[in-house]
Amino acid sequence: VLERLAEARRVMPNVVGGGSPTFGFHARLREWQCSPGTTLFWDYGYRSAYPELPFRNAAVVLTRVISKPGTNRLCLDLGHKAIASEGPLNDRIHLIGLERAHFIGHSEEHLVLESENADQFRVGDHFLGIPYHICPTVALYKEAILVRRGEVTGERWEVTARNRTLTV
Repeated sequence: VLERLAEARRVMPNVVGGGSPTFGFHARLREWQCSPGTTLFWDYGYRSAYPELPFRNAAVVLTRVISKPGTNRLCLDLGHKAIASEGPLNDRIHLIGLERAHFIGHSEEHLVLESENADQFRVGDHFLGIPYHICPTVALYKEAILVRRGEVTGERWEVTARNRTLTV
């Protein structure tokens, strides 16, 4: 297509390609603009699928225990409104400190899990989680709160991905 446009002396378009997993190949193509979007935050899905890529997770979601609905069970405020609900139930978020938990329910507002360590936690305890798919998760939030070297900076970044407009 590019050759035909050049032959016809048309304006050459800006060709964008190379998603996060394939950006290494596409970055070598001078005539292309590389667009590896997920590399900004990375996510647990890509971290698991491409462990050889030199990226670290840069976005986490904060969640709290809001109830203990049974033996070995915790209910977190981490529903569909907080993390992307696509994919298998246990492949939605990697909970730091609850790596061996088994998710048993995910609704609009809550994530219910079973863990042999559930009795160690109280209502109000906090966890950080790394989403399996960061793109739709980030778009669920108005802003990101920055943390540097383990400290909350007070700086906030607007998430513009959620401000979509369709014009026809």
